[in-house]
Amino acid sequence: MPWLMAAHIGSLALWCAGLFLLPGLFAAHAGVEDPAAFKRLRTMSSFTYIAIASPGAVLTIVSGTALVAVSDLLGDWLVLKLTLVTAMTGFHVYCGRLLRLLGMHPGLRAPRWLRLLTLVPALLVPLVLWTVLDKPALLARAV
Repeated sequence: MPWLMAAHIGSLALWCAGLFLLPGLFAAHAGVEDPAAFKRLRTMSSFTYIAIASPGAVLTIVSGTALVAVSDLLGDWLVLKLTLVTAMTGFHVYCGRLLRLLGMHPGLRAPRWLRLLTLVPALLVPLVLWTVLDKPALLARAV
C-alpha cells in the first residue's frame, strides 16, 4: 500500500503542476506576435495538457480510488475531498476547452485576465490537502 500512496501523491503533484501552469500559458498567448513563437507556445500548452496534466489526473483518480477500496476509508471528509477533486476535474476539462479554442482560432488571443484562472487551483489544491491532512479532526467533530 505505500507504493500506491506514493503513486497517488506523485500523480497529484503532476496534475496540480499542470493546472497551475496552464492558465499562465494561456494568458501568454495574448502577448505573442511572432508566428514561430506562437506555435512554440501552443506546443508547450498542448504538451502540458496532454502529457503532464491529463495523465496526472487519470493516475490520481485511479490510484485514489484504489486507496479508498484497499483501506476502507469512509467519512464526511471523503465526501468533501471527492467534491473538491470533482471541481479540479471540471477545471481540467475547462482548460482543455480553452486549449482547443486557442488552437481552432489562430487569430484568437487569450486575454490577460486568464492569469486569474490560476486562482482556481490555488484555492482547490490547498483545500484538498487540508481535507486529507485534517481528516481526524473532521471525523472527531462529526462524532
